[in-house]
Amino acid sequence: MIINRDDDDSRIIHVRYGIIVANKKHSRFVIVRTDTEDYPLVFLKERSDDEKYEYDSYYMLYKAALTAKEADKILDLLKDNDKRKANTLLKKYFKEDGLLCEFAGPVRLDDAVPDTWYDVWKEIEGPVTFRRDLPGYYEADVIEQDMF
Repeated sequence: MIINRDDDDSRIIHVRYGIIVANKKHSRFVIVRTDTEDYPLVFLKERSDDEKYEYDSYYMLYKAALTAKEADKILDLLKDNDKRKANTLLKKYFKEDGLLCEFAGPVRLDDAVPDTWYDVWKEIEGPVTFRRDLPGYYEADVIEQDMF
């Protein structure tokens, strides 16, 4: 639900997201849904055993990796703390052909997604990044900032 605030033109966006750690902790998926967009985003961070190359410093961003219905099923399982079934469904549904950008840093992300998604990622990036390998379900309210 979008709530218009009286004090400014900002909107509050309700965000559901889940973290799945897979492939013996080498892959970290973040599935994000909002109440303002019809499609989910999936961020994938893969860690390499090769310390010489630090490819694990950035998230890859996918738009078409999951349908909205598939993402909702996975998030519902994570909300019910059924991580094993959520991981199984992710393996079944995930499609790699929807890559939007390979290194989802702030500048590239700003060019790759609408402002709403950019605001959402700015708000959840810290908790997602610093929770290390803790999978689970999370919700947040994000105030959409007017871009100029």
